[in-house]
Amino acid sequence: MNTTARSQRTVAQMPASCLPAVGDVLAVVAGPVDGAAYVASRLAARDDGSVTGCAISPAFLGVPSAEAGTRSTSLREPITHSSQSEGREAVAGRDTFLRLALAAGAQRPQWAWAGNDPGHTLAMLAAWHDLIVVQRPADPHANSLDGLESLLMGTGLPCLVLPSVCAPSGVFDRVVVAWDGSLPAVRAIRAALPLIAAAQDVLLLDGCPTHQSDNETPGFDPAGFLARHGIEATHRRVRTTPGEAGATILKKAHQFKADLLVMGAYGHTRLRERLFGGATRQVLAHNELATLLYH
Repeated sequence: MNTTARSQRTVAQMPASCLPAVGDVLAVVAGPVDGAAYVASRLAARDDGSVTGCAISPAFLGVPSAEAGTRSTSLREPITHSSQSEGREAVAGRDTFLRLALAAGAQRPQWAWAGNDPGHTLAMLAAWHDLIVVQRPADPHANSLDGLESLLMGTGLPCLVLPSVCAPSGVFDRVVVAWDGSLPAVRAIRAALPLIAAAQDVLLLDGCPTHQSDNETPGFDPAGFLARHGIEATHRRVRTTPGEAGATILKKAHQFKADLLVMGAYGHTRLRERLFGGATRQVLAHNELATLLYH
């Protein structure tokens, strides 16, 4: 198995300042101590980045309640059912989040509440952050697909989606990078570079169709891009149909025992993905693996 040059050291034992900088991280949380709060703080602790916790109604990620029903809420829609008790709980969670973030090594942590207008709040926060971290709700009846899609499409930021059960760490040892030749895939690989560079083993799943490139426009070579940043990835070609791409990626990631998947989101329109079943929706609906997605 090929490894990165950085993997000659035990990455998990390295100080946060020795790991590649992630930048300013936004944790979208249903509570101040969920997995996203800790992972975001650990990522922000690298090279003096900042972390902001943003409390959001559980209904946004499809958690059912007597008031909210089972439907997730879009960033464009006000959460009219957000209760006063939710607001009080969000404000009360501020001190807990700040203590957690400082203990995790983050500097200058901040706290916000999305309230009844999550679109406006998240748009303002996304304008000066580099990465969103969010965790799938533990409620088995939650339908978080619409909320996660809304974050991906409505904020313009890469999103690190954590599984409902995960180790609270900001380091991923085994990373699978899914490459299909799309612009979202290019953006995802660039955005995930600090996470990929800290890994011990990297697998590049190459499902890009072979075709003659435009000589006037240099193409993006993911293996070469990673190599220029000191990352030696195992390169493996994958043949699959568009309808099975998501399931194939998840199967290969499971076989690799990956703890992080990196892929572009919505290389096709969301309408086409809804009609024909795209890789993004398959991964969001069925994956229990930390996944960094970027549209």
